Amino acid sequence: MRALGLFVVVFPMFSLPCLADSAGKAEPLADCAALIASIPDVTTTQDTVIEDIDGGCRATNLSWSQNSYVQYRADEIILLSPDLLRTLPTGELFVAADLTLKGVRAVPQTNSPLQDYIISLSSTGIDLHLAYTTDPAERTGTVDFELDAGRLGRLALSGKLSDLDTTDVRLSDLTKVTGRLDHLEASLEDAGLVANIFAPPILSTLPFDQDPRPAIAAAQEATVAKLASWPETTMTPESLAALSALIRAFPKPEGSWTVTVDSDPGISLQTLYGGTRSAFAAALEGTQITATGKPTSKLSSGK
Repeated sequence: MRALGLFVVVFPMFSLPCLADSAGKAEPLADCAALIASIPDVTTTQDTVIEDIDGGCRATNLSWSQNSYVQYRADEIILLSPDLLRTLPTGELFVAADLTLKGVRAVPQTNSPLQDYIISLSSTGIDLHLAYTTDPAERTGTVDFELDAGRLGRLALSGKLSDLDTTDVRLSDLTKVTGRLDHLEASLEDAGLVANIFAPPILSTLPFDQDPRPAIAAAQEATVAKLASWPETTMTPESLAALSALIRAFPKPEGSWTVTVDSDPGISLQTLYGGTRSAFAAALEGTQITATGKPTSKLSSGK
């Protein structure tokens, strides 16, 4: 579950349930040290540095735990947002925010200080960046996400939104944000990233006492068939071939891939949150998908 854990790392800094649900307790935080202290289960050491910087906060050498089995560590965390120390305790959604985490590691806890230390030496440090902006007057927004795992590869996502309404939305319930996704761009440079980070939590949902390869192949072909059934205007044969190759290469899609989605008049966020099949089918009518790439390795789905 390491991949899911790494994303859990990001959200406490934006949502902070202990603050997001504290309506009426809107006293501004005194400084960045108070902000770090307000985050549950965060541990500091003698090497930790917490400082107020222009536009936000910076901290180094932090760790935190979601359970007793895994500890997350970060070499550096930077959180930037307008009027951060006042806005965060109110539970209001930031107008804009920029979160950078460098050297994030998920380290299993073995109850042996020696083994924990040895594991920490061999774990791969990951850099994460998540940022968004909103323009309430224009009702637009942008979202950018990047995961850089060094030699394993890089994943980047960016999106543009319109008809965006964040009125009365609290950090504890971001699904109440309404709007339309006009543009989404994804790029993947894979040299083991998917196999090491994203595949394990997906594969762990399969029966533990069965060979997973038949189930993987069946799911791949079902997904490819579904894509092929979409309207021809949705994507060119070349893009369908590239997207199909990406899916069939799982869990080792080593290579360079890009996927771009453009929609007019835009895909409703409510549809993306969990809309009906008919709503999703209607959204496809105005959507164009462009995909490029091919695997550099012959290895795929355990073949």
